Amino acid sequence: MSSSPLSKKRRVSGSEPRLSATNVPSAATPANGMAKNGGDAEIDEGLYSRQLYVLGHEAMKRMQTSNVLVSGLRGLGVEVAKNLVLGGVKSVTLHDPHPAAWPDLSSQFYLREDDVGRNRAEATLPRLAELNAYVGVSSSREPLSEEMLQPFQVVVLTNSPLEEQLWVGDFCHRRGIPLVVADTRGLFGQLFCDFGDDLVVTDPNGEQPLSAMVSMITKGCPGEVTCLDEARHGFESGDFVTFTEVEGMEELNSCGPVEIRVLGPYTFSIGDTSTYGDYVRGGIVTQVKMPKHIRFKPLRDSLAEPEMLVTDYGKAERPAVLHRAWQALHAFVRTHGRNPRPRATRWGAMGASHHKGALWVG
Repeated sequence: MSSSPLSKKRRVSGSEPRLSATNVPSAATPANGMAKNGGDAEIDEGLYSRQLYVLGHEAMKRMQTSNVLVSGLRGLGVEVAKNLVLGGVKSVTLHDPHPAAWPDLSSQFYLREDDVGRNRAEATLPRLAELNAYVGVSSSREPLSEEMLQPFQVVVLTNSPLEEQLWVGDFCHRRGIPLVVADTRGLFGQLFCDFGDDLVVTDPNGEQPLSAMVSMITKGCPGEVTCLDEARHGFESGDFVTFTEVEGMEELNSCGPVEIRVLGPYTFSIGDTSTYGDYVRGGIVTQVKMPKHIRFKPLRDSLAEPEMLVTDYGKAERPAVLHRAWQALHAFVRTHGRNPRPRATRWGAMGASHHKGALWVG
């Protein structure tokens, strides 16, 4: 049985040299000498047993070869970094050029009063590093640059100005580096993902494939399949299925996945069966998860033509309103160099270049 890395002593010293844009850890040289993930390293099944059950070995292998940059170590950034370290990626680089301030103590759970005035990334590193000895954890306070971003397989931006998001988004999209942009303001938050021009999703919903018992298959174009009326088949139009144990129309047992069109809760069509044998009895139809290709737009294009995720159709207009509010907030910070004051009552009109939103001036 493999031992838990939490019981191993970790060599993290406050005297380590500060990382710059030229010595940010790469896939070959993680900053933490105790890190073991990456390459042909075996997965600690004792530590990652629950995660392996959910994700599988293939996904875990890919995770443990990934170097991730997390920029912005306030409340949201530290939560993301904590989950990445516990999840078992190869390395996590903490980036933040700013010192810790008193307001950070309300949400950044790894900062203490003694850390006020210290760099947020450097103050957070020792406490994050204790979580998982298999993951290399390092820090950097240097400004983001293309040279700095090149070694990473994933980039996460939090608490980042819009101008920085745009150039990082353009660079990551060109290089095929997955990008996540996230931020929170009070009870509101935003999330943007750019996983490239061709992301292949092998399991769109993460659920077990459906199956049903067949009671009848007709000959025709298209042929119609009827399932036992004990339970609904649960399929959707566009799903792919395979057949087994069909007697009579045995050609179905040896053919590949077939696309279906749902006709009712117990029936669906499967294409041309006119040249097959006559159906006799039996059969099991099983859903097949087919790879799905998804193309993501870069952040710059998505800001101009956003695609909103609506979760509450009773407030379908809310995502668009929040989208404009975030743009207004970025514009205010760019103009005034600070966030709006709480409960500001004075407003100013924004130009068309700012999506005709409202701009706080308090």
